[in-house]
Amino acid sequence: MSAKDLMDALDTLGARASLTTGETLFSIGGVCQNVYVIISGRVKCTAPGKADIERECGDVLSLIDALSSTTYSRTCSALEHVELLVIPTKTLTSMLEAADNVMAMTMKASAVRVAIAQEGAPT
Repeated sequence: MSAKDLMDALDTLGARASLTTGETLFSIGGVCQNVYVIISGRVKCTAPGKADIERECGDVLSLIDALSSTTYSRTCSALEHVELLVIPTKTLTSMLEAADNVMAMTMKASAVRVAIAQEGAPT
């Protein structure tokens, strides 16, 4: 599957959105309602006591938070104009569960393990 095929498939799950420079996508502690795929631009993700992370085209934001059913673990803001694909967590969860309950449980368990391994991850 090509990158274009993958984006075409993902487009059916969500909607396109854009951010202007400096605009906040989501804030730490907010209820995680979406997973975001960066189509273009750069985003800076911050959290107290953690190193800042810059994300760019092709990166996925908030997947671990969504799969582990937690709040956002960082605040993410646009460093420049950003185009995004916004996928509601309910859509993602439904898709995974419809595909295979074992796969969905495995992905959620993996997400929790990754979150715990990261600094300041939810417990």
